[in-house]
Amino acid sequence: MTLVERHISYAEPEIRPVLSELRSRIMQLDGRIQERATPAQRIVYLVDRIFAEVKVQKKRVLVRIFASDTPDPKRLLHHIDHAARNGWQHDKELHLEDLSSLDDGMLFIEASLRLSVGGSSEANVPRRRSSSTSSIHIKGDFVDMAVLNIPAARVRQGDLTLYTTALKVSDLIRPGFYTVETLDPANDDDKGYQRLLNKGRAKKLADYVVKGQDSRDAFLPTSVFLATDKSVPFDPSTNTVAIDIREVGPFNVVDGQHRLEGLKVAAEKDPRVLDFEVPVNIAIDLPTIHQMCHFLIVNTTQKSVDKSVEQRIIARLTDALDIENMPSLPKWILNTVEKGEVEKAVRYVDYLNDQPESPWHNRIRKANDDSGAGLINQSSFAKSIVKYVLTANNPITAIRDFDRERRIFLNYWKAIAAILNEDGDSETLYKYGGVELFCQFSIPFFLKLQTGGDYRVDTMESLLQACFDNLEGEYAGVGHSEWWRTGGQAGRLNSGALRLVAQEMTRALNSASMTEMIQV
Repeated sequence: MTLVERHISYAEPEIRPVLSELRSRIMQLDGRIQERATPAQRIVYLVDRIFAEVKVQKKRVLVRIFASDTPDPKRLLHHIDHAARNGWQHDKELHLEDLSSLDDGMLFIEASLRLSVGGSSEANVPRRRSSSTSSIHIKGDFVDMAVLNIPAARVRQGDLTLYTTALKVSDLIRPGFYTVETLDPANDDDKGYQRLLNKGRAKKLADYVVKGQDSRDAFLPTSVFLATDKSVPFDPSTNTVAIDIREVGPFNVVDGQHRLEGLKVAAEKDPRVLDFEVPVNIAIDLPTIHQMCHFLIVNTTQKSVDKSVEQRIIARLTDALDIENMPSLPKWILNTVEKGEVEKAVRYVDYLNDQPESPWHNRIRKANDDSGAGLINQSSFAKSIVKYVLTANNPITAIRDFDRERRIFLNYWKAIAAILNEDGDSETLYKYGGVELFCQFSIPFFLKLQTGGDYRVDTMESLLQACFDNLEGEYAGVGHSEWWRTGGQAGRLNSGALRLVAQEMTRALNSASMTEMIQV
């Protein structure tokens, strides 16, 4: 299934005919129109630049377009208030819910196309060109063919071919020149791999660049890394590359998305920034899975990336290990990918977070989720699972049935929550202390259950309660919900203290299961 087909299937059945008809009518407007799907249910249409961006929702289709002077008696157009703030090129939006709305909406889409190929100032898109471009004559107006002929040095590193060059900001921010494959935490089918954009970080860079225009002391010497899975023609006699955006664009940003966003914002504030040159490395003939690997290498060997994003990428590489050709990876990354522990741990976490009956339902903050969401990071939970649950000495790994393993682990947490979070106030249970302690304790606990093979919730709950009843001394309160409330004792324990608690719980577990008469 192609990415476009996936986007269509995302919509409700009654919306799919609207989307199919919309695509057909748009493609009939001009033989040069290209259709490209991007992550997060988006499909863009372009000639020399994007004139319509379709956002597929379950119950309607949104079409973002350039503003025009087309009469709108039915008030179909909606102004996008945050378009300028976010640096979006389109500031109007159509809401299509049925075929009748599509009939009227096509008038505005056609007008947006005319503005796009006609170079009207209404489109509010910088048209300055720093490099040599080709053009054609249409209806009395010159239209850029979006072909850049630029000097470049060809660099070969094994099977990787790079073109090292410099591009002005005016070229980089051209519509359709690049895209960012962002990892979407809310979309299980999303295949992006980038962290979400930090707008504050981009704004700081923009302020720095604008401030340096008068004094000419704004510097960004680090190169932006772009990639495409297509070829780019190279002329060795002149050492130039010819980049036709319609053929190879948009480039994926492997490294440098914050620099590009900052430069885009800076150019909106000060047009002089359009002439600012940026060093760029362009990788060609690089499949998406390879681009993902290069992102991981760049962001783990040179600078840090959020551990949750790293885990998600490693999990996807593990999935692709026997399906797609992998580039050379640093040995420590390859070992992690081949073991498959991170991929399995992430699937454990997703299962706990997604099941409606799970005590962890919507409590785990996944990669690129808002900082306020959930009570614990995916990275912390997955790390504890790898460390204690997916080890050879944990009996759950001997089951060799992943679905059953996940259900057993879910039952384990159901039993824990039934005892310790009966009143719903034990928030600390769902933070680092609770995860670390009960992942450790799962080893002796599952060992006790292994002989009988009974992993039902009520069986686990009875065994846990017997264990808590046998706890004595400093940690006797572990089995009471008050101990796990915010501000309680659980929140004050470090990793060393949690190990001591796990040891005491193991001792109490063994004591609870002993018979009254012991013969030696």
